[in-house]
Amino acid sequence: MQTVVVQIKNDRAFSLLENLEALNVIKLLKRTPFSQSGGGLNAPPDRAARLSEIRSITKDIHVDLTNFHFNRDEANNFDN
Repeated sequence: MQTVVVQIKNDRAFSLLENLEALNVIKLLKRTPFSQSGGGLNAPPDRAARLSEIRSITKDIHVDLTNFHFNRDEANNFDN
């Protein structure tokens, strides 16, 4: 037996999996609700804590972009 984690995009697809479970083809182990705020299997539980961690890591990194100009044509020039 193999265990596979999948992300279901809509309820009809989940209904298909439930039907397969009823036929004893698969076994649904756990249903994790999807959060529109960026939740998921590996998402940190608290956005504020994650942002605080990022800020603590990058607090001493300073980049001066005063005279920086983005040249889109140069960025899209893949031939050189």
